[in-house]
Amino acid sequence: MSSQSLDGYFPTRISYLAWVRQPFTFTVATADVNDEYLNEIIELQESQVQQQLFRTTTLSTFWCHQIVAYPFIAEKALEIVIPFVTTYLCEQSFSMMVNIKTKKRNKLCCENDMRVALAKVKPRIPKIVAVRQQQQSH
Repeated sequence: MSSQSLDGYFPTRISYLAWVRQPFTFTVATADVNDEYLNEIIELQESQVQQQLFRTTTLSTFWCHQIVAYPFIAEKALEIVIPFVTTYLCEQSFSMMVNIKTKKRNKLCCENDMRVALAKVKPRIPKIVAVRQQQQSH
């Protein structure tokens, strides 16, 4: 019972739409797709560059690269392939906030601490220290 309920939240790759899984072997003649998607799928299938990219990258990376050239189908494909990105980021942020706002370190405003904790860029401590003037002894 629980595995069936999880399938609704985390679809397997097989349950993705055919044009999302295999955009270049998908037959347009038997398509069950909106007309706005159909034109972009046909254009995509004709592109040799995109076929090469599809063979050399993951499915989600491929569709991320298509967002500018083929916005309708790329957006729809990304909704199917990457459904829970925002939920994950929200839960990660909440966990960081719980770690920051402990009883020992309870501040009303924790935005700066959250910004540092959630940033993907790691600070270069030696460079920061080198720029600062050291306190001189008397």
